[in-house]
Amino acid sequence: MLWLHMGMPKTGSTALQGYVRQNKDPLAEVGLHYMEAGRRRLEGGGRPTISHNLIAFHMNQSNEPMDAFRVLMAEEYEAHQDQTCLVSSEMFYTCDLTKLAQVFAEIPSRELRITFYCRRYSDFFEADYKQRAKNGRLWSGASEYVQDRLAKIKANPAILSYAAKLDQIRQAFPGVTVVPLLYDRSQMVEGHIVDDFLSRIGVPLPTGGVVDRPSNPSQSRAASEAFGIVSRAIGRKESRQLRRRVVDHPVMVRKYDVLEPEERVWLDECLAKEDVAFQKEFFPDRPQLFHPVELNETDQKFRRDTPEEYDALRQASEIVFRMALER
Repeated sequence: MLWLHMGMPKTGSTALQGYVRQNKDPLAEVGLHYMEAGRRRLEGGGRPTISHNLIAFHMNQSNEPMDAFRVLMAEEYEAHQDQTCLVSSEMFYTCDLTKLAQVFAEIPSRELRITFYCRRYSDFFEADYKQRAKNGRLWSGASEYVQDRLAKIKANPAILSYAAKLDQIRQAFPGVTVVPLLYDRSQMVEGHIVDDFLSRIGVPLPTGGVVDRPSNPSQSRAASEAFGIVSRAIGRKESRQLRRRVVDHPVMVRKYDVLEPEERVWLDECLAKEDVAFQKEFFPDRPQLFHPVELNETDQKFRRDTPEEYDALRQASEIVFRMALER
């Protein structure tokens, strides 16, 4: 069996990929083979990369056919088809699925499973915003960006609908079994992507394998935007190194500070209506795909364009700038 993990962004894909690459031998002993085709460059040589993004890069950067990847994938799968094989990339979720399907054309559909984690719409929206902000990739102010993005989702809910993604996958991979999973730490095995994912594909956690389960507090919007300013000045690589440092200051850590409460409710309700059939097909025991967010009193009062938020950005910027000067 080959599992094709289309890692929806911001659902722990990097942590999963890092673990399976670092624990190649222990995982092989319990029956998991992390495919090298698509992680190793076509010209060969070098250590395989952490994920199969090379396949997506090939599709995005050239018009060349996928034949080379298809041949390598088929040959490697044939050599390891007695094991559970895994291919994983967060870039697959938004790539050209028709071209991606060409890579797996020689693998029987009955032996292929496609999976991805579904994250609460508003949580994904917030995580995506902060990722863009940290990398200096926001083209406008916070409110303008958020409102424009919400307007586009209202006009075309398929942008974030899981039902729409499912239809795209089934059209590109006819006959293949799709197995969506829920990204909800409170219900995941050990509350972590590695334990949960391996259990879902029927692979035991190997003895001797080390799972890094850090507690990752959510970086605040103010901190994310401050890091974005620095990223544009010193580059993303140096900025990422700064972000790895733990800063014990309340202004640097916060959740639910991108969408205002009414926007969050609207987004989750709007997309839940689009995904009713999806929820009933894959998660029939749940009354709804995601439980409503329970905001505390402070979060319920959150508004973006307020003196408090401007002061938070000022404080976060001072902290980040000092970190940059000390590096």
